[in-house]
Amino acid sequence: MTPQLLIFLGAVVYLSWALVRYLKSRNNPDDRPFIEVLDDVAEPPAPPPKQRPHRKDSDGDREWRKRIKAEIEDLTK
Repeated sequence: MTPQLLIFLGAVVYLSWALVRYLKSRNNPDDRPFIEVLDDVAEPPAPPPKQRPHRKDSDGDREWRKRIKAEIEDLTK
């Protein structure tokens, strides 16, 4: 037998086996679908989390930012 014939026979056997498996699973009533559809009314959506109010910058933070901004401007001049 030539290698081409062996490959062809192997492909035929494999495709036959796949077809038999497909037909068996198609006729099985207990088999679940690949994609399971869920009910839309399963659970109400959770409320969004409450956001904390933004904290205000203290005087120290503002001063620190001003100093850093001034240093950056001095370095880029």
